[in-house]
Amino acid sequence: MMNIILWVVFGALAGFIADMIDRSVALSWPERIGVGVVGAFVGGLLASLLTTGSLALTASNDFNIVSIIIAVVGALVALFAYKRMRRV
Repeated sequence: MMNIILWVVFGALAGFIADMIDRSVALSWPERIGVGVVGAFVGGLLASLLTTGSLALTASNDFNIVSIIIAVVGALVALFAYKRMRRV
C-alpha cells in the first residue's frame, strides 16, 4: 500500500515538473498525477530500451535524481500525447 502512495506522489512530482516545463496547457492536479504516473512508466520503458535494447516491464523502488529525470522526460512525452488527444 505504501508503494502505491509513493508512486502517486512521485507521479505528481514528475507531472508537476513536466507541467512547469511545458506551459502550453494548464493541467489540474488529477491530470498532473496521471501524466506523471504514465510518464514514469513511459520513461522507464524508454530507459530500458536505451540501456538494454529491449522493452522490459520492470519496476524499481529507487527514488533518486536519475529516476526523477527519467520520469519527467517520460511525462513530457505523455504530456505531448495528451495534448494531441485533447485537441481531437
